[in-house]
Amino acid sequence: MTGPIVTVCIVTFNQRAFIGECIRSVLEQQAQARLRILVGDDASDDGTSDIVAQLSAEHPETITHLRQVARSGAFVNMRNLIVRADGEFIARTDGDDYWLPGKLQRQIQYLQAHGDCAAVYTNAITVDEAGHRIGLFNDVGDARFDLGALLRRGNFLNNSSVLFRMSGRQAWLDVETPQIDYRVHLWHARHGYLAHLGAPLTAYRVNLGGSATTAMNDKVRELYWEAIQSVPRELVGDADYAHGIADFMRRVCFRALSTRNRHLLHEWWPRVRAASPYGSLHTAALVIASILRIGGKTLGGCFRRGPDGRPLRILYRR
Repeated sequence: MTGPIVTVCIVTFNQRAFIGECIRSVLEQQAQARLRILVGDDASDDGTSDIVAQLSAEHPETITHLRQVARSGAFVNMRNLIVRADGEFIARTDGDDYWLPGKLQRQIQYLQAHGDCAAVYTNAITVDEAGHRIGLFNDVGDARFDLGALLRRGNFLNNSSVLFRMSGRQAWLDVETPQIDYRVHLWHARHGYLAHLGAPLTAYRVNLGGSATTAMNDKVRELYWEAIQSVPRELVGDADYAHGIADFMRRVCFRALSTRNRHLLHEWWPRVRAASPYGSLHTAALVIASILRIGGKTLGGCFRRGPDGRPLRILYRR
């Protein structure tokens, strides 16, 4: 096999029902590249380790099984893999997601043809625990985004779809405490534009019990806020920054509404207002505009149909 070396970092913990499909979907990519698959097994105790060990034994030249003896958490697990990565490009995926045919080759070709692109993502189909298709991850087609555009509309990128240059590992090496994926995306956008392929070339599993992102718990919300604050202010204008924190507040409002937790509004509005480069009224207007925009897109989406005639469900709208 010739071509660039691509290190694929897969993190897993107790995903016996999914990890085999995930790893095989990487092995089956028809890409002109030399694959190196690192599987970070975070002390699984449900049989996941046996599946990874078997696949590693079948493909010893490609798969490295790195099993932790004690749980370290998703951030440390992934960071350890990123540190070990080598070659020209790095790809990431969670052990309960999987790739669709043609994904990796299209991304490699894109990065090779566009030297000013820092990372390339794809859309994803969303599937449930049984593998039944639900809808799409986002409503974004083929597009490019700079730092301001990514900050302005918040996170809508599928983490398990990314391919980035080896220099992008610094996004992980520079941070020693847990960080949310959005912070990594913003780091990439500081060093080149981000590309998004509208074709769904990844499968993202939703509605899994215990998902911190789905629950949007307090810790994830704080990490999201830290991601916004990590952007050097001299790199973005006031308008992009103000829209970014307004989009964050919109997400808080939606969460407060869905959980009937008014405390979130009392907790976060003073912080958003204090951080905004604009006054309270202007900032409130931006939040309301963001709520109406996403609310309108969500309502309009109720009337869109997929190829099967059923409503087309979109997980994240931009």
